[in-house]
Amino acid sequence: MPQHIRKYWGKQHGRQLLNFNWGAINANSIVHVAASEYLPVTDPDAHGGFVDQNHQRFIGAANVTVSNIAPHGAPWDPNNGVTFVVNVDWPSPIYIVTDITVFDEGPVEIQN
Repeated sequence: MPQHIRKYWGKQHGRQLLNFNWGAINANSIVHVAASEYLPVTDPDAHGGFVDQNHQRFIGAANVTVSNIAPHGAPWDPNNGVTFVVNVDWPSPIYIVTDITVFDEGPVEIQN
């Protein structure tokens, strides 16, 4: 079964190189990363009053994209995890959350 982790990064702006170390990921893992804005629970009146116990994810006016997803681990890196780029196209920092998914099986085939 795939495994998922949700990571709240706080306020981000522009091109951000982010890393999340996680023992479930290795250099050959297949990893997917999705990103969106979120409203922290501490600010329940912003963005129309969306609020829940785990912060409220929403689609705002900012373009938020993920690219350059690079799983890492032995033998090239002593830390297992994933590094990726989140680009936040907005004039000021906004709250960003990612959902990171690692799939159990590696590639069925690797071609050069």
